Amino acid sequence: MRSLISYSLSEIKNQIIYYIIDKNRPVGYPDDSATNIRKVIRDTGARIIPIIDRGNKKLLGIIDRGDILLISSTKTNATASSIMISPRITLNENENVIDSLNSIIKYDEWDVPIVNNNVYIGLLSIGDIIKLLITKTESMLKKEVAENYMTKNPITVKEDDHISKIWNKMIELKYAGFPVVNEKLRLLGIITQFDLIKKGYTRIHLESESGTSKGPRVRDVMSYTVRYAYPWSSLHEISKIMLDFGYGRIPIVENENDKKVIGIIDREDVAKILIKR
Repeated sequence: MRSLISYSLSEIKNQIIYYIIDKNRPVGYPDDSATNIRKVIRDTGARIIPIIDRGNKKLLGIIDRGDILLISSTKTNATASSIMISPRITLNENENVIDSLNSIIKYDEWDVPIVNNNVYIGLLSIGDIIKLLITKTESMLKKEVAENYMTKNPITVKEDDHISKIWNKMIELKYAGFPVVNEKLRLLGIITQFDLIKKGYTRIHLESESGTSKGPRVRDVMSYTVRYAYPWSSLHEISKIMLDFGYGRIPIVENENDKKVIGIIDREDVAKILIKR
């Protein structure tokens, strides 16, 4: 079994990413409205939208969830070309999985455009790598448990916190979401950038720190239905939850009774098993 697992890991590490990338994820064009890009992200759950030339299909830039949230409510006529940014990283379709994963972790980008001579081919998601792990190394993932991979004592937020405070934390820490807890750290829900987008919030809501009202609170936006796991939960179980529900991170609670948050595990933590082995 050990040699079979080793073979599977070697096979995964050397897999050419062209064969695992999603070539059908949504894209945008320079003249698309920011409103339309927001709608696509909201409807599909996309983390980034590559912006490509309509004619030659060359990659021009990307727009992610954070970029959409930074748009002022007064910029109703903004187009994709005015808000897109250059990707921090692109990959060639012929690179292998392990080198690509190392680049993803180095630049902390979970979705990376794949190009050939700057012509857009598709997106490599860290989720694509996790799918490969589930397919090729199911038995290994079932033996690995969350407590050995999770981040312990994660940053949490309260229901009464203002969204502006949470937004500042997201920017400062480059986090896309936080568990919501009570005073005893009991898990109540989760709040993410995607929740903010679904509610239609714009920059003016997120930065409202003055006046008698500081804008909406976490309880107005958060998702109360949240999947969680335990320290003894297997990486296989956690990976399945991530992929089945589109979650980027899963809170880890001490037990079912008090649901005290003691850790969090994200997609990068799971994928790192390729590097650790």
